[in-house]
Amino acid sequence: MPSTRDRLIDAAFRVVAREGLEAASVKVIAAEAGVTTGLVHYHFTRKEEMLEAALRHGLDAYLQRNRTRREATPQHQQIEAFFAAAREAVEPDRDFFKVRLALAARAMTQHALVESIEAINAAAVEEVALVFAASRGETEATTRDRALAATLKAAFDGIMLAWINNPQFPITAAAEILEEAAIMWVQEPRLL
Repeated sequence: MPSTRDRLIDAAFRVVAREGLEAASVKVIAAEAGVTTGLVHYHFTRKEEMLEAALRHGLDAYLQRNRTRREATPQHQQIEAFFAAAREAVEPDRDFFKVRLALAARAMTQHALVESIEAINAAAVEEVALVFAASRGETEATTRDRALAATLKAAFDGIMLAWINNPQFPITAAAEILEEAAIMWVQEPRLL
C-alpha cells in the first residue's frame, strides 16, 4: 500500500491534471487522497511541493525508460527509436505534460518553483543530449548535443502545449517534422 506521502503526491497530480492548478487546493487534494488537510501540511509545506515531487517521480521514470532504450538501441537507430518512444508516450504522458507545463508557467511568477523546474528540464535535456551522442556512437554529450536537446525540448513543449489546448492540433505531423530536423542536425551539423 502506498504511503500517505505517495498518496498525496498522486492525488495532487490527478487534481491538477483534471481541474487545473488554481482549483487544486489543499482541501481538494486531501479529499482526493482520502486524508485530512493536517496530514497534507505534515508532509508538505505547500501544494507545489507535492507537484514537484510528482514531476520528479515522472521524470525518474522517463529517464529510466530512455536510458534503457538508449543502451539497447544500435547507434544508427537512436534518433528514430527516441521519436518512436516519444510518439507512444504522448497520450499516456498527457497529464504529466499538463502538470509540468502548468508549473513551468507558475514558475514565471513564483520564484520558489524556478529551481525545481530548471532541474527537471536540465535532466530531461541531458538525457536527450545523450541520445544525440549515442547516435554518433559516443557516451558523452557535447555542448552542441545539449543545445540540440534544449532546442528539441523547447519545440516539443510548444507542440505539447498546442495539442493539450487543441486536441485537433496535428501532433503526428509536427512530431515527424521534428524527427526529420533532428536527423538532419545529426547528419549535417552545419544546418543548425
